[in-house]
Amino acid sequence: MSEQRMAESRQFFSIPEAAALMGVSRIAIFKKVKKGKLAAIRIGRNWAIPAHAIAATEEARPPRAAAYDKAPARPPAPPPRPPATRGPAPGTDPLDEMGWD
Repeated sequence: MSEQRMAESRQFFSIPEAAALMGVSRIAIFKKVKKGKLAAIRIGRNWAIPAHAIAATEEARPPRAAAYDKAPARPPAPPPRPPATRGPAPGTDPLDEMGWD
């Protein structure tokens, strides 16, 4: 049975089923239920999401844009850093200035 026909024949869906129908993760559905953005009924430890709530959410969602439309512009590369210098300059030895042999 196709998902569309299954959605028409059922009145309630579990969180994983609703996530599959809406194309989001189970956690996203659970967060929407907890925030009150998606209607659901608590049955023991489980949640039942009415089919009309899923349909209303699908109708209210704007169409998805292509992924390349949302990609942020890449920032310019930082200027190169000068090489790190440690210790005395090459060719000079501080002990030479002290008169050591």
